[in-house]
Amino acid sequence: MELPHEPASRVVMTQRVVVVGAESTGTTTLTTALAEIYRQRGGAFSTTQWVREFGRDMSFIKLERLRASEPSATMDDLIWTDEDFVEIAREQNRLEDEAAALSGPLLFCDTDSWATVIWQERYMGHRTAEVEALSQHTPRMLYILTTDEGVAFEADEVRDGEHLREGMTMRFRECLENQSVPFIELDGRDFERRVQLAVSAIDEWLGL
Repeated sequence: MELPHEPASRVVMTQRVVVVGAESTGTTTLTTALAEIYRQRGGAFSTTQWVREFGRDMSFIKLERLRASEPSATMDDLIWTDEDFVEIAREQNRLEDEAAALSGPLLFCDTDSWATVIWQERYMGHRTAEVEALSQHTPRMLYILTTDEGVAFEADEVRDGEHLREGMTMRFRECLENQSVPFIELDGRDFERRVQLAVSAIDEWLGL
């Protein structure tokens, strides 16, 4: 997708770049790498921040709470509610705004409240108006979709499984195509190239 071009002189607020994707597709790795690259540029970029995925934190919180009464509980035993996704979206927005206040021209987000809507679909089978309202939080400059292609699956206690990644990648792509923010899609066959393509897209938009 062609990205809009804005001269650097017009960048007057923190521009938010959001990395989204299925589980274990490298969203966190790419987000932190991009933040570090821009920090190293110095100047206005020296305070570039990144925002963690609160939904992942929430999964561990719920699992720990359940294990207090059921020590052998796993992710499959968790019961999710629509209220959980409201909390996730609201806290994701709060963390994002907190980081944006410190971040200079760019902020990198490992998912956002818009992606929370898609995860609500995944776990609840539907969307709710409250989560959708929270997802329309602040304008984004660019979405980056990390696909599962070329990325080894790394299991942990809160990941559902490798077999779900392709379907979730397709759903993210479909939803990104039906919203207004520009996006690029990057596979994981070559991590350095993934990073370079992301930086090129961001710099082009900023006019750097």
